Amino acid sequence: MFFSSKKSILGVDIGTNNIKIAQVTTKENVHTLDTYGIVNVSFEIDEGRDQIINQTVNVLKNLIDKAGVSTRKVVASMPNSAVFTTVLEMPKMSEAELKSAVEYEAKKYVPLPMNEITLTFATIEKHPDGKTTVLITAVPNSILRSYELIFQMAKLETFAIDIEAMALIRSVVGDDKGNNLIVDIGAKSTHLNITEAGNLVLARSVPIGGETITNKISEALKISYVRAEQFKKDFGINQASLIPETIKPILLALKTEVRQLQTIYQARGKKFDKILLTGGGANLPGLTDFFNDLGTKVTLGDPLSRLNYNQELKPFLSQYSGSLAVAIGLALRVNK
Repeated sequence: MFFSSKKSILGVDIGTNNIKIAQVTTKENVHTLDTYGIVNVSFEIDEGRDQIINQTVNVLKNLIDKAGVSTRKVVASMPNSAVFTTVLEMPKMSEAELKSAVEYEAKKYVPLPMNEITLTFATIEKHPDGKTTVLITAVPNSILRSYELIFQMAKLETFAIDIEAMALIRSVVGDDKGNNLIVDIGAKSTHLNITEAGNLVLARSVPIGGETITNKISEALKISYVRAEQFKKDFGINQASLIPETIKPILLALKTEVRQLQTIYQARGKKFDKILLTGGGANLPGLTDFFNDLGTKVTLGDPLSRLNYNQELKPFLSQYSGSLAVAIGLALRVNK
């Protein structure tokens, strides 16, 4: 397929609590952030599928209009909760045999009939002995159709649909060839992704997110959710506030999950070079210091470091870069 030297892509990240977009134009390997946007959504769980789709389309169209988006080409992410991923090492075989073998092995890991999912796989590494490491991704067809319908109704052209982990690798890992752990702290859950040489080798989720922390603060201090959210943003886990002891058990549970992954990884004779915190929950003041006793360098993932953008917007963008990491990573998918 032919790709022009200049390409603009709109990354669309539809989350449980908000929708994030980022338009990036790529020319001669230089990536420029043209525009971006974030809007909160509050769809009720018991609303019907058609109603939720219509609401999502209206919110998305309004966000695109206000952000001044100029492209119709979209790369969207599927929610982690809807995607099944696993990494397998396959024995030496031909490409045709590999496809059949992957489909057979997938039945052991995907809790749905094969006729109800769209299955894809990508080669991560070819080993000297002929074995192949592959990343298997399975998406329920019903969810895939809903997403395609949303973009069709919004008059957008779906260039690709990706998984959040791959988008994060593009935006916060980039060309880093080390062994990294991406800790993506979302609203309702945290996703832990291990990457080696820019390839995803393990993905898992834990039911701890920004909302978990806010709800705990609200409950302990007997204040509204809105006030608790502001307290969290203002004070974080600064020892001068009352909040640390309130949310310490939650953060310790998250740290335990990270430490367990470290132990498993070290048992394989490897270690993490960096732990990268991202997602909206990663902006909690003092969070990087909280993780610093893991014996691995901990830093905030910075998707802006790979982009050209209006520097006057840096103070504002820096506050939301973690939330925009997936959308930016989606928009960076050009020739794949």
